[in-house]
Order: sequence, then C-alpha cells, then structure tokens
Amino acid sequence: MKIATLTPQHFQTSKWSGGSTTQLYIFPENATYAERNFELRISTAKVEVEESTFTSLPGIHRKLMILEGEITITHEGQFTKHLKPFDVDTFSDDWKTTAIGTCTDFNVMTSGEQQSELYHIAMEANSNYILKPHKTCKTLFLYPTSGIIHLQLMNENYILEAGNLLVVEDGNVSSVAINSEEGFGLVVVEIY
Repeated sequence: MKIATLTPQHFQTSKWSGGSTTQLYIFPENATYAERNFELRISTAKVEVEESTFTSLPGIHRKLMILEGEITITHEGQFTKHLKPFDVDTFSDDWKTTAIGTCTDFNVMTSGEQQSELYHIAMEANSNYILKPHKTCKTLFLYPTSGIIHLQLMNENYILEAGNLLVVEDGNVSSVAINSEEGFGLVVVEIY
C-alpha cells in the first residue's frame, strides 16, 4: 500500500475558456491532460463565465461535483440538471455539454474499464466518522473542503488540511476513522 499527502505545491493550474483548472492527480504519472493519455485525472475547476462549453474528451467518463456556487448543466440530446453544492453529475465527455452559472467544481475523469464513486461527507465539530470504502476500491482519495481532519488508517495517524489530497493506492482499506475538533467537509473518491 502506498499513502501520500499532496499539497498545493504538487498541483498544476492552467487556464481554460471558462476559467481555470487545477490538476490534483493524474495517472499514469507521465500522462498529460493535453495529450489525453491518462487513465485517471482528478482536478478542481473555477467556472468564471456565465455560459461555458465543456471540452470534448471522447472515451472519457466524468463525475463532476459542485463545491461552491450553482450551475445548470445541459448534455445535448441527453438531459439537463441543476447542480448545487455537493450535487454530482455523471456523464460521457464525448457528449456536447454546456453550463449556465458560475461555480468551483471537483472533477473525476476515467478512461477504459475504471469506475469511480464520488461523494461528500459533512460533519459538525467534535464528531467522529468511520468511512468504509467499497470492498473493491483499489485507490482512495480524500480531499477536505473545509477544516482540519485527523485520520487513522491502517494503524497510522494522518492530519489533512483543507485543499490537500490524501492518496491511498494499491490498498484494501476496510475503514478510515475520521475526527475533527471543528466542523469539516470531505470529498471522497473511490476508484474500482
């Protein structure tokens, strides 16, 4: 099992037509978004224009969660959905997708046979939570949206601050004990 904490100094930010995007993680390590040769990419994005068009990425499956703001996302010929904070939309990146509204979002892009689960946990101050990933989860990502959280994973203790990404690779994690003296929000990504 490999466990790493990635901080903003590890991330790459670039511009896109509707704002900016910050790549938090890409696999394989030598893959690039520009070459579209990744199997997994996790990022956040700021949508700063009122109307935006998503980049077409044939063969890529995406899950998108709103962190701040609201958008109405339309997949031409498929469906339209209004997304508020921590709502998730799942779609194929070869669909023609547009959005109205501004937001900060969290993106999980996968290719091939990989599948993902994306969800958010919100807890009040001085609370404990036991996270139980799906038993087929092969890579686990934890991204605090607020607060500082304390984790116990495989009998080791970790402290994770908002904006950092904990990556647990090649592991069969049965549970993660989470607690915080302050309220916290946590984005969880499970890759199967």
